[in-house]
Amino acid sequence: MGEVRLPAELRLRDVETTLDGVVTSGRALTRFLPQGYSTPTWIHLEDKDGEPYTVVVHPLLGRAEIFDERIDGQ
Repeated sequence: MGEVRLPAELRLRDVETTLDGVVTSGRALTRFLPQGYSTPTWIHLEDKDGEPYTVVVHPLLGRAEIFDERIDGQ
């Protein structure tokens, strides 16, 4: 897929997965399996005003959902 850049007004805060915990620097991996499953993942973003957003990768669907609040993993 290649490199993807966030818009200038968004900042990556951290990424949380059930396998790696909270990652604040380096690489964080979401694993997608051939059966369609994925690692549960919470990607925490912040806009230029400090407003939080979370991209949640659902493990059973392998799809993502965006929330306009911080949602922490479990």
